[in-house]
Amino acid sequence: MKKLHEKGFTLIELIVVIVIIGILAAVAVPKFLDLSDNAKAAACKQNQASIETACALYYANAAIGGSAAYPTALSQLTPTYLKEVPTCPSGGTYTLDTQNGTVSCSVTSHQR
Repeated sequence: MKKLHEKGFTLIELIVVIVIIGILAAVAVPKFLDLSDNAKAAACKQNQASIETACALYYANAAIGGSAAYPTALSQLTPTYLKEVPTCPSGGTYTLDTQNGTVSCSVTSHQR
């Protein structure tokens, strides 16, 4: 028997609340993970664009000197054109195409 002045929740009420919280978490967590992956991909693309801009500056300065060429390694861009060579937020590596100064990432979803 339940007394009229007793306070608290029944077991069924607690179970219903836990189930509702579980359903909300099951919907929210995958969306949060997608946002995190999208942010990493956007940061990677921005890094690629920064490296390509630095390559274009390197090429322009080399052309002024009479030997127009893109750098053969990313390390040639530091410290004059880049403070440091950026790293991919997803752990990929950047590869420089020395023929046209473009950069690609080893993580396929981050290709520009």
